[in-house]
Amino acid sequence: MTKPKTMVTLVNIEYNASFTLEIKECRVDYLMAAFKQLLPLLLGVFVEVALKRFAEKAMLEEQKPFACECGNGQDFIWKTKNAKPTVITTIFGILSLPQIQVQCKACGKKMFITRKLLGIEPRGKMSEITGKTLALVGALTTFRVSEKIFAMFGAPFVRVTVWRCVQKVGKTIGFALDPKELPSGQADGTGIPIVGIKKRGMELKVFIQNKVAGGARIAGLAIGKYESGWDKLFGPSLEAIRSFKRFLLLTDGDTSILSGIKGVEVLLQRCLWHIPHQLKHCLWADKVKKDSALWRKIMGKIFNISGIRGQMTEDEIVATLAEKRAAMDKLIALCVKHDRGVSATYLANAKADMFTALENRLNGKTTSLVERVMKTVNMRVNVGKWTPAGAMNAMNVRLAHYYNGWSPMEPDAKEVKITRL
Repeated sequence: MTKPKTMVTLVNIEYNASFTLEIKECRVDYLMAAFKQLLPLLLGVFVEVALKRFAEKAMLEEQKPFACECGNGQDFIWKTKNAKPTVITTIFGILSLPQIQVQCKACGKKMFITRKLLGIEPRGKMSEITGKTLALVGALTTFRVSEKIFAMFGAPFVRVTVWRCVQKVGKTIGFALDPKELPSGQADGTGIPIVGIKKRGMELKVFIQNKVAGGARIAGLAIGKYESGWDKLFGPSLEAIRSFKRFLLLTDGDTSILSGIKGVEVLLQRCLWHIPHQLKHCLWADKVKKDSALWRKIMGKIFNISGIRGQMTEDEIVATLAEKRAAMDKLIALCVKHDRGVSATYLANAKADMFTALENRLNGKTTSLVERVMKTVNMRVNVGKWTPAGAMNAMNVRLAHYYNGWSPMEPDAKEVKITRL
């Protein structure tokens, strides 16, 4: 038996509010300051009027938008529309609203319907969208700054409240590959400051997927030790990876990444952006002075080798691969000749997976999209120290917003019509 469709009807609300204000001057700054104090009062009156109007409408409907614990959702009688006030928190201020109470005709139980009509959890103080809004602000900037920003607009949110919203909302956000996007991605990790551990005690691991329209989306996020935890990163996406005919994964060369995709066939490509970047560290380890003739020679050659641009024909790909591999062999020999063992070993290890994308006629670029994601991470996570769960939840919200289009969704207000009396 199918349930009857609920008819959506608009409710007309007559809203009148009168307040007396004493204002020192007519300057816009004084007026704005006065309005900031007036706003929660106006909103409180508006919400109370709307609440009672919708409650009256609900009591006239055969199927109520609420139900008793006994299962009755139809037969209720009024008890009071002005019970002891309850507090609701909004981004415009704290509202004190009367609780509306009804009684179930089936079992006689009394129940408050204020929060039910307002879309707020029982004993909760804010709506889901308000919580998501606080979480987003807390993920975009520090908790201390979030408190200051809200206070500027008259919202009474302390940093602890913002932090709690970040943790609550962050737990609800997850990532995985999208089968409709490109069969290629990148994986990397960055150290994050953890409470009780010196320096950057743990690693945030990020898996991104290239999008058909360009750019990247987050496909996985995990926190763990530097040499482990990659299985948590790739776990939610393994079935999606298998669904592709072939999947190209770009990495910075960290072999521990492969532990997270055991049993799954992927084409491994060294990130061409990372190779020159990492080689600078190897040259430093080999005691090659920066801007010396040898440093400039080695870096000039590796940038030429790793640079691949434009579309190529089959013959051009074959010729390019031959030239770049020969150049790579000469560069390794140059490092060996000058007794730069760390650099020679690094380049020898990188050589095998440098041109996987080109060999398979796939899209292998020298730019690192995941490095941009890491900058987005570090701009927030480098402020203060975190617990692993706290950092994970904050980055879930932050990266979902920047790369996956997540944001607090406000209801569509197109049907709202306002007439000035």
